[in-house]
Amino acid sequence: MNSDLMIETKGLTKSFGKLVAVNGLNLNVRRGNIHGFVGPNGAGKTTTMKMLIGAIRSTGGEGYINGHPVGSLEARKSLGFSPERPSFYVDMTTWDYLVYMGRLAGMKTDAAQKRARELIDWLELTKFRDSKVGGFSAGMKQRLSLAQAMTHQPQLLILDEPTANLDPDGRMSLTEKLRQLCQEQRITIFVSSHQLLELEQLVDAVTLIEKGRTVAEDSVRDLKQELTLNRYVLKVSKREVVVKALQGQTCVQDMTVDADGAIHLISSDFAALQSKVIEAVTRAGAEMEYFGKEQANLQDVYRQTMGRDQ
Repeated sequence: MNSDLMIETKGLTKSFGKLVAVNGLNLNVRRGNIHGFVGPNGAGKTTTMKMLIGAIRSTGGEGYINGHPVGSLEARKSLGFSPERPSFYVDMTTWDYLVYMGRLAGMKTDAAQKRARELIDWLELTKFRDSKVGGFSAGMKQRLSLAQAMTHQPQLLILDEPTANLDPDGRMSLTEKLRQLCQEQRITIFVSSHQLLELEQLVDAVTLIEKGRTVAEDSVRDLKQELTLNRYVLKVSKREVVVKALQGQTCVQDMTVDADGAIHLISSDFAALQSKVIEAVTRAGAEMEYFGKEQANLQDVYRQTMGRDQ
C-alpha cells in the first residue's frame, strides 16, 4: 500500500455470473486531490464505486481506502458518498434528515445539530431548512445528498455525477465549493462525471475507464501534453499553396487539414518545421494567422483514448 494514496486498487474485479463488469481495475487517487473518473456508459464506473463504498464485494483483486481494505468498517468511516440519483425519506425536512444522518453516523444529538446547521449554511439551504424533502427538485436533492455525504466530516468524498441535475449557476457554485473543500480542508474528492469540460476545470488528475479496465490515468495536464506531443497547428491564407509546399518535407511526419481549414502537422523537429513553414508562407505570399502547438482539452483526450487497443 502507498501511504500517499487515499484510494488504491490493484486488479480490482467484479463479475456477475459470466458478465465481467470490472476487469482488473487499477486506481491511484492521491490524498488531498480532486480526481476524475471518466468512461462511457457501461464501462464499470458505478460498479467500481459500489465496491469502493462497500455496497458490493469484489470477486478479485484488492482495494484500499485510507489504507484500509474496501468494505471494512474503517474504510467506510473514512468516506462519504453521494449517488447520481439520491433517495430520501420524503416526509422528513432538511433539518430532520441531516440531524438523523448525523445520529446514524454515531454523533451525539448536539453535535449532529451543530453539523446540520453548518452544512445547511454552507450549501445555501437555509430557506429550505424546514421544507419536506419530498417536494424538492432534482437539483435540490443533489445538494442535500452532498450535505448528508459530509455529515460525519469524511476524509474522502465519492461523488457520482454531482452536478447532473443542477442549473448553470448551481453547477458553478457547487464546483467552487468542492474546490474549497479540497484546498482548505484537504478532503480528497473522487468524482465521476460525463461533463468533461466542467470536470477539466475541477480535477487535478483523472482515470479513464473502458470495459472495466483503466486505459489512462494521469494529471489532466500530462494527458493533454502527451496527446499534443510533436503536434502543431497552422492557419494561413492560400492554404492549398502552402500545403503543397510542405508536402514531402522530411520534417513533416504527417499533415491533415480539418473542416475549418486549419493545417495540422506532426513533426519531431520543430526548428526545421518552423523554418519550412516560414519559407512556404513567404514564397506563397500568404498571411499567417496562427502557428503553434496543438491545443487539447479533456474531451480530446477522451476521444483519442476510448476505443484504442488495450
